Amino acid sequence: MVFNETQKIYNILKEHEKRIKELERIVSRLMGKEERETEEAKIVANFQKFSRKTGIDIPVLKRLFDVEEREITLLKIIGDSTKEKVQNITLVILLAYKHLFDMEEVLAHEIRRNVAELGVSLNNFSRHLNEIKPRFIRRKGKPKSPRTVYKLTMEGEIKAREILRNLSEIYGGEAK
Repeated sequence: MVFNETQKIYNILKEHEKRIKELERIVSRLMGKEERETEEAKIVANFQKFSRKTGIDIPVLKRLFDVEEREITLLKIIGDSTKEKVQNITLVILLAYKHLFDMEEVLAHEIRRNVAELGVSLNNFSRHLNEIKPRFIRRKGKPKSPRTVYKLTMEGEIKAREILRNLSEIYGGEAK
């Protein structure tokens, strides 16, 4: 008799445990959804701000940049040489991070990722950037350090906007 009642209590507790786990999964999904919606709303607002600052329409900016969570990927670039492309990518990415995520400083590896994703050689990456610093960009940290960051100067921001305007003129009319 005692065994049967113990077994019933055990079964009831086991069932409650299953329900609790299912509720925890549901709550977790809902919380994640709310966080994603909040993050998406911030991105939309930041694209609006970026559009106002650059004078480039939002649909054109969205054709030039892919934004996921806290990562920006440049989708198009201009330049005649590898050096010019690396420099242009750097300036435009720094500008995008500044206006889309309010980040003045960007890790070098994030810039390198964008260079690589656009199919541009990473050979002489630091040398190419040395040619535009300190006029257009500033570097904090030692080259090849994982903590090295870059930021735009005022003159660099002007140059980055000019490059972005050229990109928008070239690629702005393309269909998605």
